[in-house]
Amino acid sequence: MSLDSWREGLFHLCWHQHGGSGLVLSVGDALELPVGDRDWLLERIGEQRTREARELEKAAKRK
Repeated sequence: MSLDSWREGLFHLCWHQHGGSGLVLSVGDALELPVGDRDWLLERIGEQRTREARELEKAAKRK
C-alpha cells in the first residue's frame, strides 16, 4: 500500500460529512485498528455512501 493510499484510507475513516453520515473516528482510534478491520470499514463506508447517494437520487425524483 502506498503512503497516499494509506493517508486516503485514514481520511475516509475520520472524515464526517457535514450533516451526513460517517464513523467519526479520531485519528488515534483509526491508527489503532487492526489492518483487517480497517480494510473492512473502508469497504463498508464505500458501500454505505453508494446506498445513501441512491436514496438521495430517489428522493429528488419524487419531488
